[in-house]
Amino acid sequence: MNPGLIPGLQPEKVGTHRFRDYAVRFVFGAAIALVAGLIGTAFGPKLGGVFLAFPAILPASLTLIQEKEGKEQASIDSIGAVLGAIAMIAFAMTVFLSVTSWGVVPSVGFALSVWLGVAVALYFLVAGIFGREPAPP
Repeated sequence: MNPGLIPGLQPEKVGTHRFRDYAVRFVFGAAIALVAGLIGTAFGPKLGGVFLAFPAILPASLTLIQEKEGKEQASIDSIGAVLGAIAMIAFAMTVFLSVTSWGVVPSVGFALSVWLGVAVALYFLVAGIFGREPAPP
């Protein structure tokens, strides 16, 4: 496997972002959670939960990435969000199908391993299709 396809951490990059960038993400995420809570209060927890599942900071993050690094990098990050959402659907379906039989803790533990497996498999599938990890311009 190509070593360039293995994700890595770069903690030194945390200090390269402005406080404003983090604040925008925080405020946007809080606003989406507030709207989901209001919808849940008005129309019930099931509908509120659907809106709470919306990735709260994704729109703010993609906007900031586009401003700093361009549309291509924002597009690449949005693909990652879609793959993560697919893995979360696998997590939710696993809990839904197993929680009544196994109980909460074993079900969520197994669903976590399903989520991780699906996320990693999708990452390598997409990386294999492109032949490399998408890199910023």
